[in-house]
Amino acid sequence: MFNLTTLEGIVSIYGGALPAAFLMAATFSVFGVFVVLKRMVFIGVTLSEVAAFGVAFALVHGLPPFAGAALFCLLVVAILAYPYEFTRLPRDTILGAIFIFASGMSILLVARSGFGLEKVKAILYGNLLFASNTDLLTICAVMLPALLAIWLFYRPILYSFLDRESAITLGISAWRYELLFFVFLGLTVAAASRIAGVMLVFCYLVVPAATALLLARHLLQGMLLAVLAASFATVMGIATSYQADLPPNQLIAVISCAFLLLALLYRQCRNRLSRSLSAGIIMLAFGCLAWFLDNLAVPEISAAPTTAGSEIVTDSATKPVDASLVHPDSSNDTPDWATITEKFEARMAGEPEKTWQDAAGLLQKNPPPFFGESIIAALEKHLKKKIFWDFSQPATAPQNQKTIEWLQKNP
Repeated sequence: MFNLTTLEGIVSIYGGALPAAFLMAATFSVFGVFVVLKRMVFIGVTLSEVAAFGVAFALVHGLPPFAGAALFCLLVVAILAYPYEFTRLPRDTILGAIFIFASGMSILLVARSGFGLEKVKAILYGNLLFASNTDLLTICAVMLPALLAIWLFYRPILYSFLDRESAITLGISAWRYELLFFVFLGLTVAAASRIAGVMLVFCYLVVPAATALLLARHLLQGMLLAVLAASFATVMGIATSYQADLPPNQLIAVISCAFLLLALLYRQCRNRLSRSLSAGIIMLAFGCLAWFLDNLAVPEISAAPTTAGSEIVTDSATKPVDASLVHPDSSNDTPDWATITEKFEARMAGEPEKTWQDAAGLLQKNPPPFFGESIIAALEKHLKKKIFWDFSQPATAPQNQKTIEWLQKNP
């Protein structure tokens, strides 16, 4: 699992997603400690679902995904800031209603949007593999100030969460620090929702913090352990995803839960056995987990035979083709499809007559289904025609080849 070849492959494929994943792991782990201590775990999954609804809303209406997610997350934070202690309905009831509404609206929006299956899955579940440079910049711009705010206002936030009445007695404006915390929590969830999805955001907020609080003796140690647990689960999840060709987000979530089970096992063993024997049992269990993940492998698939007539000749004289799109980086075997697709869609919006034929060159490179569907959707919007493309087959498949040959002409 962890060798130089695997590391090089991971870096070449994930690129900017790696720092984004580790920054999300660290930020949500720190925030998660406060969420677990406050016993408001359900707010994590609610904000995650609301952010997914905001991303779907933004994509349907042509807005930036972060803008839609941030708008609805901050709206929910404002609703939750109301003092429910003096109302008939508790805060958790309102959270439940918001969660159900956001879940239903997310499905309804994407159902009427015309998005392909891969894009719908990306909106609802996220995928680190689809992280672009824009996502990385957004995450850094939101999460670094959030971590700084936690560091600057650590004590008043802690007092407000652990003992609100005592904090007010000490002259601390508890509601202001709680509001500050939840505003930053809403913004961080909004920033991460497009690539992390509901499951991974909720996992980072709850599971590493719970694991750390089972083992830590004081709060700062708990935060450090939570960050380490989330980061290590991220490393193992991404490495296993690369090796076994499995979704990274779900793998990270499952491995994080496995760490929580190991922490629970250690606590039970520690109450009955010596510390060294308990540690030995946990190390053995962790070794079994690592062995299992290391032995996950991609099933062997034999390559389809190529025939002499299967090669496609591009008629470059018909229209000028943007080389930066068709050949984005000749030195890199794994192009940054997120950036390439964004550039293609931007050029299609501005100069469609000069850009649509570039799609033939992009489709010949067998893009991942999510990005391929975005290319096809941009073409269909411009040409006002339904374009056939079978993403389960390579570009050399007969039906796909017909589409490429048709695009190389003037439809």
